[in-house]
Amino acid sequence: MDTIVKDTRTKKQIKQEARDKARDRLEKIVGVYDQDIFCIIRHVSQSGMTRHISFFNIVSGQPFFLDGLIRDYLGYRYNKTYTGLVVEGCGMDMAFSVVNHLQVQMSHDKNCYWKEYNFRHRII
Repeated sequence: MDTIVKDTRTKKQIKQEARDKARDRLEKIVGVYDQDIFCIIRHVSQSGMTRHISFFNIVSGQPFFLDGLIRDYLGYRYNKTYTGLVVEGCGMDMAFSVVNHLQVQMSHDKNCYWKEYNFRHRII
């Protein structure tokens, strides 16, 4: 007899597990406290209020895209058309905003303010 195994986790638990996995992967990839994160602005909306931005890091001479990890870790939406994160807002550098948000969140998750991350963003 075939039985269907039902996943008993809630959406909140699934989201939290994805966030924890993304945090662990990000710590392995950008674990060095002084790091450059490169940004590609793929699209800007006509009103200028929304941007689609891709983020990557260079590890051992290979580019490693961080879009999926940042999406799971920080909760940004992902746009499949322009292959980037949807970042809303204006009046400041939105690539800096995401990288700064990542830096602050990773520092707070480590719970050690004396060893803060120092991420720099570079727009390509």
